[in-house]
Amino acid sequence: MELEVPYTEEEIALLSHCELCPRKCGVNRIEGEKGFCRCGSGIEISAICNHKGEEPILVSDKGICNVFFSHCNLQCVYCQNKQISDNKSVIKTPFYSAETPFCQNKTAFCSDETPFQKFETIICKIKQVLSESENTIGFVSPTHQVPLMCAIIRRLHQEKIYPKVVYNSNGYDNPQILKRLEGIVDIYLPDFKYSDPHLAKELSLAEDYPQKAAEAISEMYYQKGNSILTDSNDKIESGIIVRHLVLPSQEENSKGVLDALCDISPNLTISLMSQYAPIEHMKQDYLNRPLEKEEYERITDYFFSIGLHKGFFQSLQSQNNLVPDFEKGTWSGEEG
Repeated sequence: MELEVPYTEEEIALLSHCELCPRKCGVNRIEGEKGFCRCGSGIEISAICNHKGEEPILVSDKGICNVFFSHCNLQCVYCQNKQISDNKSVIKTPFYSAETPFCQNKTAFCSDETPFQKFETIICKIKQVLSESENTIGFVSPTHQVPLMCAIIRRLHQEKIYPKVVYNSNGYDNPQILKRLEGIVDIYLPDFKYSDPHLAKELSLAEDYPQKAAEAISEMYYQKGNSILTDSNDKIESGIIVRHLVLPSQEENSKGVLDALCDISPNLTISLMSQYAPIEHMKQDYLNRPLEKEEYERITDYFFSIGLHKGFFQSLQSQNNLVPDFEKGTWSGEEG
């Protein structure tokens, strides 16, 4: 069988019995079997664009080349990327152009199908965006697509292109797969969403999320340690930053997450996000309103009270401008 992607034999073996994430579906993706994420072995990428909405230490002035993978190994009911992460839908997104604010890259065209059909098209687009950004590539939701991610990195290296690599995941990762990424990933950027298994099941269909995320982040921490290494412009070169999105009415969950992270190390760098805002009506009433200032402030106070001291914090104004529309190529508050 001729594959679209130049995988190594080891990567083919991983896809032939998929245990890339903690769900360990065991399906043969090479033969077209589909597990929870509904992904095969082909090219399933929804967007490649210059993104300036990450933490300042990551993007500086020129932005980061973000590669957004289709589908996800979680199905969070409040996901802001639902247009591309929903495992039940066929991904239909434009091959973005820089005429749209979301993307900031020229020369592209739209399609009613997945925009990237060929591996070389991916590489050409990444090279273009890297040349216009900070020579940093961020892989967004890479957990279920680690072989494809590695194939992309390998091809860039073959062309003497060596960007810093950011692994931007939901935290529901398999530590055994992460071990394979030591020396490949420069910057880990995982979420830690839940300390409450019942909440994790209700909102993301993953009751074991608290345990699995703690194990995954412990492995990332083992690889990167406490220190964030920066260049002369204070831009990150290597390290780990753990993100936590504070949800409305779920303060105990957030406190439990911070406790778990402090147990890993009080010197971890944490990005405490206040940007939650509902994108549609949900059956969970508490999710149908934005996070309130007082809720966020109580969590930031708790952050310092337990000995955490290295972090990034958000203004609640982020609720108005950090929701992407992948079909229009815009962020909320902007016109397409």
